[in-house]
Amino acid sequence: MEKVTGIREKGEQFLNDRKQANNLVEILELLQSDENKVVVTSMKVVLKIFSHLLSSDKMLTTGTKHKNGTETDNPEAEDQYKYWLQERYHDCIKCLSRLLESESLHIQKLALTTLMKLLQLECRNPLRKKDKDSYNFQPMILQNVLNKVVSKTSNMSVLIGRFQEYLEYDDVRYEVLIQLANQMGSQRSREQVAVATFCNNCMSILELITMPTSEDDIDNFLGQSPSSQDKVKSFKEHKRVFTNTWLQFLRLPLSTGVYKRVLIMLHESVMPHMTNPLLLTDFLTASYNIGGAISLLALHGLFLLISQYNLEYPEFYKKLYGLLEPSTFHAKYRARFFHLTDLFLSSTHIPAYLVAAFAKRLSRLALTAPPPALEMLIPFICNLLMRHPTCQILVHNVDGPNDVSSDPYVMSEPDPAKCHAMESSLWELESLKSHYHPGVATAAGLIGRPFPKVEFDVAEKLELTTEELITKEVKKKQKTVALEYNTPKGLFDASKYGGNFRDLYWNTS
Repeated sequence: MEKVTGIREKGEQFLNDRKQANNLVEILELLQSDENKVVVTSMKVVLKIFSHLLSSDKMLTTGTKHKNGTETDNPEAEDQYKYWLQERYHDCIKCLSRLLESESLHIQKLALTTLMKLLQLECRNPLRKKDKDSYNFQPMILQNVLNKVVSKTSNMSVLIGRFQEYLEYDDVRYEVLIQLANQMGSQRSREQVAVATFCNNCMSILELITMPTSEDDIDNFLGQSPSSQDKVKSFKEHKRVFTNTWLQFLRLPLSTGVYKRVLIMLHESVMPHMTNPLLLTDFLTASYNIGGAISLLALHGLFLLISQYNLEYPEFYKKLYGLLEPSTFHAKYRARFFHLTDLFLSSTHIPAYLVAAFAKRLSRLALTAPPPALEMLIPFICNLLMRHPTCQILVHNVDGPNDVSSDPYVMSEPDPAKCHAMESSLWELESLKSHYHPGVATAAGLIGRPFPKVEFDVAEKLELTTEELITKEVKKKQKTVALEYNTPKGLFDASKYGGNFRDLYWNTS
């Protein structure tokens, strides 16, 4: 407690008497103490000291450093004192930056907020006179912060969450994107483990960035407000920097987890803010060709490029057809995949053979699909047939196959144009009428009836789980079922055995 009080007293002495200037050096040394209370108090004191020095322009210099003169009443000596204060200020920034790697999360967060407060003060009260009357963002502090926040050795997601509030400032976000792009460019030759950690931290920052949607949205600045001529006020410049940072990031060797996080947000949070979304074509097509969950997640972004940005990709539906596998019904992103597939197949301009191929493949997969998926899948197929009446021949094909042995459909054919789906029938759905689950059997009964004028709503069943199905069945009120219409009179009816059931099996004589 005495040491903490002493730190505060030294801070007051420094502010009140220039002769106590060495107190500042002692306080900076205490920032490296092993005692958390001492470190916390020292941070609060240096913030108070440099807030006073910056706001009162007591470190403001002309920009030319003089080495002669020693007396305080000499202007050159005054400048030397200011340069000495600036050096201590830079030492303080370095000490605070090291504390961002502290084992104590409280100290990490306090160091971050202290640095950002000093950044705000320095932007509004520059250290050089020539920067005083114009917009001039001071990148040094932010660079020190980012060097620690996008660490190559530690997951900094918690501290990055605290950093989110500063990303709402347009000037901070702009500088962060520039510096991130520079750091990403130098990471490709590093060790794989270090790059993986770096990518994870960068992704945590990129996920938190909210871009402006127009020039009018750029009006929130941590430092002084720029003029309309400054780059930081340009909406196009913000988009250019954002695009460059993302393209640099996507060139890094991303882990599977980060890869999925990128694809999940790409279509909604990245593509609309890029100067040209078609720059993502190579990344999305490569992702689509990987297979598995990566392909499922790449669907939406690639479809947006096709439908909104006129990308020509004739293999899209063929690849989509190939993604329909038994494992799809057990994938984590099943609901997302079928929601998008429903969207992709909603156009009435799709060829009938293509719709028939999808309907037939889904019907064949239905034979081994779990009940929760089937309750969504059967109405899904019905909707396809309702949108494309020419494909209803698959239901009403009297001469069609009744089982897999006579079915002309080729399940292993990757090209939907060559799988002979139009020559087949949906006998698989007919067989599901005998499914053990009553909900599936009821849904399969829809196939033999006239289709309604309005499509079935499959959205509420996309995320249906086995647990929900069981809960639903348990809550049903069951009717009392009579197992024996004649009331039994005993365990055995002796009248059926001549009145002496015992003598048939036991000899008691």
